[in-house]
This record gives sequence, structure tokens and C-alpha cells, in this order.
Amino acid sequence: MERMKFCQSCRMPLSPSICGTEADGSPSQLYCTYCYQNGTFTENCTMEEMIARRAPLFANSNPDMTIEQATALLQEVFPNLTRWKQEKEN
Repeated sequence: MERMKFCQSCRMPLSPSICGTEADGSPSQLYCTYCYQNGTFTENCTMEEMIARRAPLFANSNPDMTIEQATALLQEVFPNLTRWKQEKEN
């Protein structure tokens, strides 16, 4: 069984239909189309800004979770995503 992949910017489940694109038009193996198109990120934001945008969506998809709980969870997970690890290293 193949392990589920997640966008390494926003943690959205990554499927072939929502893969972003590299500069050459090939599908990105790391990022979704909402975060990454034509080899660049679609918006310049901080990890904290991305968490603030994703927490309500994450909470809505998990009915037993509050936005505060979603925020806390994403604050633990996001620093391990490729985009935010690379940003921290640079």
C-alpha cells in the first residue's frame, strides 16, 4: 500500500489531480497546485500565515476539532514540511 503524500507547503493530501507544476510543466512531487505553479510558490507568505489560513480548513474537515486545536497541531507539523524547513535553513 502506498503511503499518502501531503503537500510540503500546506499539508493538503497530494493526489495527481492537484499536483503543482515545475518550471518545465511536469507535475511537482512535493507541492499542490494551490501552493506551487510553474516552479514557484503561488504566494510569498510566512509559515505562520499559512497556518492561519489552513487551520480553519483543517478544523472544518475534522468536525471534532476546534480552530485552536487545528492551529496547535499545524504548529507542530508545519516546521517539518520541506518548504518551511528549507526556509529556516536559508
